[in-house]
Formats: sequence, C-alpha cells, structure tokens
Amino acid sequence: MLYTIIPYELIFEKREDIPTNYIELKMGNKQLVVEKLSNGNYIIQRMYSTNPFDYLETKYTPGNMISIY
Repeated sequence: MLYTIIPYELIFEKREDIPTNYIELKMGNKQLVVEKLSNGNYIIQRMYSTNPFDYLETKYTPGNMISIY
C-alpha cells in the first residue's frame, strides 16, 4: 500500500523493468501487468492496487488467465 502525495500516474506510468511482451491494463481501480498468449488470452503476472481487498479476489491472482472483450 502506498501513502504518498505523488500522483499514481507518475509512479506507475512507465516501467523499464517490465518485459516487452507484457502489457499494462487498468481494470477498475486495479493496475494489471499481463502477458499476451498466442490464443488471444492473457495471463496475469502482477497486480497493483491500493485497496487491500483487491488482493483477496481470486479472479486477479497472478497466474490466472483472463480474456479482454
């Protein structure tokens, strides 16, 4: 959890440590880092959120597959 006066967009806007085949997505108040698969689905690699209850949602657990349509 981050408690800072620095805007969220400045902290998570661009990250050089993320591999190029990864994509950053925003779903609601969650920031997800996903890896695109050849079949069009995505595997969640990381999630960033300031709400601790977001981490309890098993739907967004790293390693889960999601589709974006």
